[in-house]
Amino acid sequence: METQKYITDLHQEHQDWEKKLAFYEDEIKIMTNRLSEVSAKNTDTTIKAKVEQFQNRFIIQKNEIDHLKHSINKEESTLTANVKENPVAYTHRKLDDNVVLREKVEIFDPIFESLKDDFTQFAADNL
Repeated sequence: METQKYITDLHQEHQDWEKKLAFYEDEIKIMTNRLSEVSAKNTDTTIKAKVEQFQNRFIIQKNEIDHLKHSINKEESTLTANVKENPVAYTHRKLDDNVVLREKVEIFDPIFESLKDDFTQFAADNL
């Protein structure tokens, strides 16, 4: 199922996604700092194991953010090439929407929010 959208709409969505991913990167930095505080204040082995689990989850999410950003940049390059190739009335032209990328971005949001909720609860319980 190929859908098409206006080039300008695709570009705006890509920018929105990039902003959201940058926000998530900042969130990971903040959570990593809080995780360090939890680790420093607790010597219990079960808490240390949970700290390591959260470190791993943060790394996985950071890698996924990097992959998504790379995919978005590839899509933006396609848009740019299309506009450079034919700059006339590009605001009225449509291109295929990358449905797979869209689904990945939409799936990422609840996964990240779940991680954030889990970590917030863990930090509240152990700080």
